[in-house]
Amino acid sequence: MVGRDVSQVYVRSENKHTGIALRTENLCDYRDKVKNVNLEVRRGEIVGIAGLVGAGRTETAELLYGIQPIKSGKVYIKGDEVHPKSPIQATKLGIGLVSEDRKKQGLALDESIALNTVAVSLKKIFPRFFISNKKIKEIALDYKKQLRIATTSVNKACKYLSGGNQQKVVLAKWLSFDPDILIFDEPTRGIDVAAKMEIYGLMDKLAVQGKAIIMISSELPEVIGMSDRIYIMHEGKIVDEVKRGTEEFNSEAIGARMMLGAGGADDGES
Repeated sequence: MVGRDVSQVYVRSENKHTGIALRTENLCDYRDKVKNVNLEVRRGEIVGIAGLVGAGRTETAELLYGIQPIKSGKVYIKGDEVHPKSPIQATKLGIGLVSEDRKKQGLALDESIALNTVAVSLKKIFPRFFISNKKIKEIALDYKKQLRIATTSVNKACKYLSGGNQQKVVLAKWLSFDPDILIFDEPTRGIDVAAKMEIYGLMDKLAVQGKAIIMISSELPEVIGMSDRIYIMHEGKIVDEVKRGTEEFNSEAIGARMMLGAGGADDGES
């Protein structure tokens, strides 16, 4: 569809993983959707979370980003214990979330591309609260060019963009803020193959820059294609961790663990 071999879709650059950016200890939520989750992600690393619908993937992201309260467990950023009790606090801690529902959580659809681009970073761009519409437009035009957002004007409302271009505006919003940790929850849902490849390329570029990335996706090929490590979730728990280059780093083995949990095979214990 895009004139490239499938093997080229998930190209990853070689880069170093330095220092633990985020770590959790026995993370649990009040809804009993997340049960004693222990995970870590290093700077420069893309860590995937694989699991069936209802496995607790998005719920884990919501705890880290302060959307849902943490019942028990701990979260550490760069070795310091933190308490993300709201998205505002999580953002201040350097966490960004590209949510699975861009229309409800990622964008203000009736507002312009320009305003959405700077929505999170206004205080950072204008620390003295003197807002310049000219500056906002310049920033939006820069990201329009970088991300190849197809639009005639950055003053256009986001609701008139295609799904792929809306997702690019969400990405522009976080690139403008420049968080250290980025959670991508279903980042390519509902967009065409060409836009998917551009997003994969951007994620790779961010990892090379030293960002710590968590990727949640229902599309197992893209989790495997983009991740350095994958945590496998089943019924709210992490049941396994697999690393790129190992024998278990394939769709058959990961899919079995997603479906059957701790056994990973139909051994009568599931």
